[in-house]
Amino acid sequence: MARIENVEGRWRLSDAQCVVEVVPARGALVTSFSIGDDAVLFLDEATLADPTKNVRGGVPLLFPFAGKAPAGSTLPQHGFARRLPWEVSGASADEKSARLECVLRDTDDTRAAWPHAFELRYGITLSGARLTLEWTLTNRGVTPMPLHFGIHPYFRVGDKAGVQVEGTKGLAFDNTTQVERTVERVDFSKGEVDLHFATAGAKGTTLQRGDGSRVHLSWTEQFDTLVVWTLPQQPFVCVEPWTARGAQPARQHLAPGAMTKLAVEVWREL
Repeated sequence: MARIENVEGRWRLSDAQCVVEVVPARGALVTSFSIGDDAVLFLDEATLADPTKNVRGGVPLLFPFAGKAPAGSTLPQHGFARRLPWEVSGASADEKSARLECVLRDTDDTRAAWPHAFELRYGITLSGARLTLEWTLTNRGVTPMPLHFGIHPYFRVGDKAGVQVEGTKGLAFDNTTQVERTVERVDFSKGEVDLHFATAGAKGTTLQRGDGSRVHLSWTEQFDTLVVWTLPQQPFVCVEPWTARGAQPARQHLAPGAMTKLAVEVWREL
């Protein structure tokens, strides 16, 4: 039997040996995903406890822009969704799964930075060892809305020299040097890595965590860019589906009144 409970603003979804925690007040952040003793996600608790900082860890949401905003924009890097409190709109559990639903809508402050009226609904579901993240974005305005969306999951890893991510070979934009280059193999053990790959129609990837375990991701067709990022001496590698490359205009738009549904699933073999 799956369960869901709220403990001082931290929502806990559990199913057998798997646990997910979400903090709606901090950008609807999925802060943890644990399978038994394995903490799949990395989290810097000090940044979560400090409301003046962006949280480093978990699964931040990148909306309405993934990456550094274009010149002249007042949007912060990766947008405002990860910085704002979300409203909890539903919570349920049954024999098969536990689910939390949150919603974010435009305000005077968001429209000052990004002139679009929107509603973004977010569903987080734990079923067994599978975490499903779903978003429904509606354009409530009268002009086309760019779709520049992503997630930034921090996966805890072991020996970074042994870390590999499927689909990270070939032409990539290197955000550290601002040039495109051909990548034969990503070495996550040597300095900062910030590479943007086209998914080339692939709808998922596998992360080999350098400790013998693997984490799988799948995503809907809107995600056409895969970003991998890490920092030196840090026990995480970020594997990030985006709908467009950072610092580039959105390639997809929502017409006035239109909506789109996006999803990412994360799982690990038991």
